[in-house]
Amino acid sequence: MNTVFYEIEHGTSSNHFLFERNVNHSFPLHMHRCYEMVLVQEGEMIIQIDKKKYCLQKGDLMLIKPNRLHSYLTESDKSSVCLLCVFSSDLIAAISDPLTKYKLKTVVLHDLPPLYREVFALMGAREDLASIKGFLYLLCALFYEQVEHGAMDEFSGDLALLHKMFVYIETNVDKSCTLHELAGKLKYNEAYLSRVFTKYVSVPYSDYVRSIKLNYAGYLLQNTDISVCDVAIKCGYTTQSSFNRSFKQLMVCTPGEYRARAKHPGKHGKQAQE
Repeated sequence: MNTVFYEIEHGTSSNHFLFERNVNHSFPLHMHRCYEMVLVQEGEMIIQIDKKKYCLQKGDLMLIKPNRLHSYLTESDKSSVCLLCVFSSDLIAAISDPLTKYKLKTVVLHDLPPLYREVFALMGAREDLASIKGFLYLLCALFYEQVEHGAMDEFSGDLALLHKMFVYIETNVDKSCTLHELAGKLKYNEAYLSRVFTKYVSVPYSDYVRSIKLNYAGYLLQNTDISVCDVAIKCGYTTQSSFNRSFKQLMVCTPGEYRARAKHPGKHGKQAQE
């Protein structure tokens, strides 16, 4: 479970580039101002962009444009390994304008040739900007061939507001983060914000905030040794008991069990078989 908060952690600075390898990657709907490209190395996963879902298999490459709602899901009975990079438009400046402005015939290229898969993987080991730009241009040129010049890719005016809502949630994950507080911060009517959020995300605001908090909790449990009590505090819960109850409802296990499974997956699998 990857819980990187893209807008905050990845940033929007010039020449920004981040590369990750993720196993069984799942993350709720979110959006940011960078491009995102993902290559499935093993297994399969579902990626949703706006209201459309795509099932990606081994060798598939997807490009996600800036400011598009998207999510990742590896189903519980499946597995996946993917390479993901997030990068600013400055890194592909010569072609970013048409890529963003116009519709693409497809955002998924199936069964990418081995050479391009190797190029994608090589980006994770490079630090020099010239090489990274060269790799990105080579890969993005595949999608540039899919541009339908003249067919504008229209965006809703609500997306700018939705982006502010996501950023607020991500920067206030350690607080209560209620819709009432958000409305006060953004100077919008609470009911209007609720309608906009549910329209695009398809779940109530409070349910989404809960999922973000518990995704973050899963990340902390898996990647740090801080106590469960401290994890609860970092995720905005006032008591450990309420955190434990909420975590078990979503994850179907206690925080302690989740940490044990994440740190000792082989042992857990052996016990399950026994």
